[in-house]
Amino acid sequence: MIKTQMENEPVGQLQAQRFGEDWIRAITDGATDRIQAFCHPDLVSVLLTPKRYMTLDNAPAMAAKYRDWFGTCTDFQLVASRVGWVGERLGIFYSFLLQDRGDWFRIEQQLYCTLRDGRVQKLHLLCSGFQLVGDAGQTVPLVRLVSSETDPARDALLEFHTEGSEATSTCAVLTPMIRSKLREIQSGQVLEVRVNDPSARDDIEAWSRLSENRLLKVIDDEGLVLRFFVEKK
Repeated sequence: MIKTQMENEPVGQLQAQRFGEDWIRAITDGATDRIQAFCHPDLVSVLLTPKRYMTLDNAPAMAAKYRDWFGTCTDFQLVASRVGWVGERLGIFYSFLLQDRGDWFRIEQQLYCTLRDGRVQKLHLLCSGFQLVGDAGQTVPLVRLVSSETDPARDALLEFHTEGSEATSTCAVLTPMIRSKLREIQSGQVLEVRVNDPSARDDIEAWSRLSENRLLKVIDDEGLVLRFFVEKK
């Protein structure tokens, strides 16, 4: 149980990794009620989905929300996941393909958790919503990772480079910078974003879907720099 792994001891990377894995496993096992045990009873949570912004003020309400989201879903396929520290918060990211009432969907969620005594005291959650993708075997990547084709014409450039431990704060800093830069260009124009942190790809893809700014292309320059072309909605 999470309590025996983490309570009353510093939460290191190994414990954090286990915590994130247990959280994700509770969803894929259809045991969303376990989410309540991972949280303080007086949990404060802020949730942002494509349709609404909401706050919840206790652990049972958080577990009930997960039950609403995933209670009828089956055939979970974990596409990607990531667990790690973002400053003093634990970040948990997961992307699923899943089936609900005969249709296949993709959903991504990014969580930022403030822990106390090994459980979540505060939670900020960003959700992509359920995106219809058809049959799981026929899904295609949302963007292509290529470098040989002609790049989209850009109208503005944003460069963001990190060093060492600074990479852990990429998501928290980068997406607001992208939002600010997009304000400087017109609808339909393209912003190129250059980042040297490979973990930024999942964050920018999820943010683009949520904000409805189209991610035209991602280019990996031999693992040194990721280049994102974002078309302003």
